[in-house]
Amino acid sequence: MGREDVRGGPMTKTGRRVLLVGEDSALGQALDEHLTAAGFVVTLAAAAEAAAKAADADAVLVDGDAALCQQIKRAIVVPVLALTKPVRLAALMARIEDSLARRQNFTLGPWRFDASARTLEDGGRLVRLTDKEAAILRWLCQSGDVVTRDQLLAEVWGYGAAITTHTLETHIYRLRRKIEADPASPRLLLTEPGGYRVA
Repeated sequence: MGREDVRGGPMTKTGRRVLLVGEDSALGQALDEHLTAAGFVVTLAAAAEAAAKAADADAVLVDGDAALCQQIKRAIVVPVLALTKPVRLAALMARIEDSLARRQNFTLGPWRFDASARTLEDGGRLVRLTDKEAAILRWLCQSGDVVTRDQLLAEVWGYGAAITTHTLETHIYRLRRKIEADPASPRLLLTEPGGYRVA
């Protein structure tokens, strides 16, 4: 079983975390097993705790009324999908994958960043990124705030805290050469005390 009732620590490397909200334990267990087999990390929550736990999810499935869905949507920015019964697993998986795929597209200055394809596009110009470069940008774009150096090293490379390495700085340097009009005076990928953020 991949269910987590209490989650701590950073996002999993796959970034595929689903929160199941509802009181139907049989349905929750069936969906838990199916989603876990598909590579998701699943958390179950009752309606009363949904908003608090939804902040840690990449997508939320709600077995409840429209009012509950709207309440959760107002509290978070991740996709919230209402379950319709009978649940058709293939259709549900397609909805989840589509919602997550749309979350992988970002605007960064003049660039359209497709994290899943690992590309940046500006008009007719296409720039390809390495896996690590795309992962760094995805984390920064999804956060919308400063992401610390240690957090990026942990999420992108799996490194422990306080490790001595310059690999992140090297990747930031290479990213700036690809996306900045003037890499020496960056306007899109900014250095902040303790970390980085995107403008």
